[in-house]
Amino acid sequence: MGVIVASRMDEVSMAVAEILKECYDFREVDENLYRSHGVELRIIEEKHVYADGLGEDWGADLLVVASSHRSEAGVKALLTHPVGNWGPRAELGGVPKTLSATSAKALYTSINFLREEADRLGLKDWRVGLEVTHHGPRTDVPLIFVEAGGPPDEIPERRALEAVASTCFRVAERRLSPDLVAVGFGGGHYAPTFTRLSLERHMGFGHMCPKYAMPVDVEVIRQAFEKTVEKPRLAILDWKGLKSDHRRMLLEVFDSLGIEWMKVK
Repeated sequence: MGVIVASRMDEVSMAVAEILKECYDFREVDENLYRSHGVELRIIEEKHVYADGLGEDWGADLLVVASSHRSEAGVKALLTHPVGNWGPRAELGGVPKTLSATSAKALYTSINFLREEADRLGLKDWRVGLEVTHHGPRTDVPLIFVEAGGPPDEIPERRALEAVASTCFRVAERRLSPDLVAVGFGGGHYAPTFTRLSLERHMGFGHMCPKYAMPVDVEVIRQAFEKTVEKPRLAILDWKGLKSDHRRMLLEVFDSLGIEWMKVK
């Protein structure tokens, strides 16, 4: 069962929830709980990034969190990503050096549905893409975020919120199957290489570690594979998006873990 999650502490999240209730036949079955065609919508009181243990008593096989996105550069974007902290700090929820469970199939489905919705709704000036693994919450239930936003303190237009609502519902309802699944390493926060491979070459990514998070501990690298529910045994390296010493370190770790790897440019 897929569960869409909206937080009362996030204005965009709640706006998406209202569109879901308005357009997707959700009916209230309990306080803060709605159902439609086998999909649940749950409203939580706390900020989603701090909701550690989210969904662990719901019987869900996927959590799809509707969220705002903030770009200091003012770039309008529709994004999807897994969550967790690669390093020793947890400034936006979660636990240091701890990744949450995620699904490469769900992320692949989400980015492709966001692309479809952006085209259908004429959101030509909106970037569609993946973000790397970052922030909380920590949970053992496979989880992805689906976001819309741009300039800080600006609510996205209705069409962008509709794109997020549609994507959340569709990915909670069913997941597409990519040609292969992998964990990504290297590149920037907005994962342009992994986005391109997802949209053009039908690759599905679970956790993604950016250049700025390197180097990371062996244990966190292990988590990246084990906590992607499809259990990929392939790493994709954004070769130019990694320092040479970090490449060497990663290849040594992959060899010790029995992970195959592929470099892309």
